[in-house]
This record gives sequence, C-alpha cells and structure tokens, in this order.
Amino acid sequence: MDQGWYDRARAETIRYHDELYRNVPLGTAGSWLRRPHRLLGEAVRLLAARRPVTAHDLGAGVGRHALPLMHELQAGSRLVAVDLLDSALAALRAAAPSDLPVSLETRQCDLADFTFDTPTDLVVAFSAVEHLPDLDGVRALLDRIAAATAPGGVVAIAIFADRYEIGPDRTARPALLESAITAAQARDVLRSAFCGFRVVEADATDSEVTETRDGVDHRLSTTMITFLAQHGSVVRREP
Repeated sequence: MDQGWYDRARAETIRYHDELYRNVPLGTAGSWLRRPHRLLGEAVRLLAARRPVTAHDLGAGVGRHALPLMHELQAGSRLVAVDLLDSALAALRAAAPSDLPVSLETRQCDLADFTFDTPTDLVVAFSAVEHLPDLDGVRALLDRIAAATAPGGVVAIAIFADRYEIGPDRTARPALLESAITAAQARDVLRSAFCGFRVVEADATDSEVTETRDGVDHRLSTTMITFLAQHGSVVRREP
C-alpha cells in the first residue's frame, strides 16, 4: 500500500467515525451502534472471574462495548478504553456511570503505537485491527495482545476483511481502508499470534452494509472474522 492510499484511508476513517458518533447515538436501531456484539457476552462468561480484572477495549469509540463491560466486570476492575478519536473518548467518559465500582481509563492512541502497561485479563477489539497501516502492523498488534494476556485471560476479536465497495455505477473496488486485509490473511495472523490459546470460536460471516456519502449510497461488502480464545494449555482448535 502506498502512503497516499493510507493517508486517504485514515482521513476517511476519521471522517466516517467522527460523523457517525456525532449523529448516531448508542442504541440507535438499524446501526451497528444499536447493541454490543454477541461475542462480548460470551467473552465475559468465558472469563468467569469472581475477582477484579484488568480489561482493554481497543477501538472503543463512544462505548459500544466499554459501557456494557463496566456493568459486567467485578467491583474493583480496571477498564482501559483505547481509541484514535479523542472526541469519541470524551463522549465515552461523559456517558460512563459514576456509581459503578469499575474504574475507566481512556487512552487516545493509534493502535499501531499502543502497548500494554500491565498484563490484561480481557481484550476486546471489534473492527479495530484492520485500521492498522498494513499486515505487518496487524500482526505486531496481535502479537502484543497475546503476550500481554494473562493465563486464563480471554481475547475477543472481530476483523472486517475482504472489504469491497460497490458504487452507484455498480463497479466493485477495494474499499478505502487502511489495511486491505483478506479473510485468509486474518485467519493466518490470528492462528499465528494465538497459537498457545484455546480457540472457542473462529468463524466467518459475509455481510453487506450501505453508507451514504455526500448524498450518494455506497454498498460495502465484507467478511467478518470473529475470534474468541482463552489463554491456557488446552490444545487449540484450528480456525
């Protein structure tokens, strides 16, 4: 990928999410902000911690997953929400309940530069890692997640791969996205990074959504790779 493509893709990512978060509240029907992904609940149940934990939400946005996590984690837990957009994190802080015994920390950071300051018990990353600059960046982030996950810890990841945009002229072309990762590449890097983990789910689902830009509808076709795994010594299942 050339630098020009990356710069345009990053600008589009910022524009799209900033506009969405300003105009579409959490819980809005018909949007992906309506509810948390089902994998979040499965991850929390798998963690089954009866003690305070440290959790990370990478690409947290305005709190689609961070806010439900604050209600689910045990008292005394620490939740670190990471996002590129400071405006999104400000909205998350404003929406966070003040009466829950779970501490919320926000870090404004490009995931390409993000590092863990402590071991973590739970990492969720939904539609986040594909916004890394390239496949090497994706691989490096997943390796850092795996290295930081404590024994018994859980990772829940969703990667949108094979993204194609179908414009008004019905011509399909690669979507303007920082990392044009394919489903096969996503499976490979997940398998490599989490080779010592017990894989609970590794699935692929095709989907299509419509985005409106400057009054013109664009359809986005994608394959969503969902991955749920737990750090442990149990022999893993192949995706």
